[in-house]
Amino acid sequence: MINTGNLTFNADGTLATPAAPVTGIAIAGLADGAADINMTWNLQDSTGNSLITQSSAPSATANTFQNGYGSGTLSDFNITSDGTIEGSFTNNQTLALGQIVLANFANPQGLLAIGREQLSRQHCLRAPAIGVAGSGWPWNDHGWFAGTIDVDIATEFSNMIVTQRVTRRMHEL
Repeated sequence: MINTGNLTFNADGTLATPAAPVTGIAIAGLADGAADINMTWNLQDSTGNSLITQSSAPSATANTFQNGYGSGTLSDFNITSDGTIEGSFTNNQTLALGQIVLANFANPQGLLAIGREQLSRQHCLRAPAIGVAGSGWPWNDHGWFAGTIDVDIATEFSNMIVTQRVTRRMHEL
């Protein structure tokens, strides 16, 4: 135990005592050889106003809207063909968590690999066209559009292997 003390409050909930910072709080014997700590607890701001208050009412929530569902935690997620990330929760709710956007580059060969999974458009003269998958937009000069997101894991895994082989062969040449 570090130390004990009392806080007392005025009828309006503001701090009555202590009326000054609590000094000389010493914490010793920390793990892993850390240095002892000697600290001051400032209970008032620079103008003397209390930084800590209390109320004499029972604790209650301030939210006036409840959707009828109990609380839930994320248990699974799914990505739809338009890139929407849907979360499934333990309270039987499914909610949209976000959406993946796609980019079309007029000159994909101008992309420069700068890391394991990062590309830079350093050699692309124009900014990419950005949009939502499956919307049929945006058409660029070459007639390409954003398309849809294929969520077939087996197909995508096969495509990834083929791409890696082709890339390796290109680097060997």
